[in-house]
Amino acid sequence: MVGAIFRSAAALGMDAVLLSPDCADPLYRRSVKVSMGAVFSVPYARLEAWPKDLEAVREAGFKLLALTPDAKASSIDEAAPHRLDRVALMLGAEGDGLSTRALVAADEWVRIPMAHGVDSLNVGAAAAVAFYAVASGRPQS
Repeated sequence: MVGAIFRSAAALGMDAVLLSPDCADPLYRRSVKVSMGAVFSVPYARLEAWPKDLEAVREAGFKLLALTPDAKASSIDEAAPHRLDRVALMLGAEGDGLSTRALVAADEWVRIPMAHGVDSLNVGAAAAVAFYAVASGRPQS
């Protein structure tokens, strides 16, 4: 799934990808293939302590938006990430999603609105939708 995330990040103009310590290796052969080589063009770094190192991201001026299907989360449309100067999207693993500690570390919880009866997308699809929400409405460089 990390390859699909990198491919979407490249396609939708994300500046970089930050990986948690236990995230899959983006240079793993299958990740490179699925990313269509985007792992070589999108800068990335691995955070050493998760979610503690997110504080450095916040101190750099980023608003941390945690994607979650939780009913208490704001709609991604309401959060309007395309209007924020600096935004970092937090995506969880397939199945479990973000840990409670990661959710607590976020500035805001956001969800992608779903049709009735569907509670979530896989992380690759959710990443693409969220990246589009960040990119849409921003001036093209």
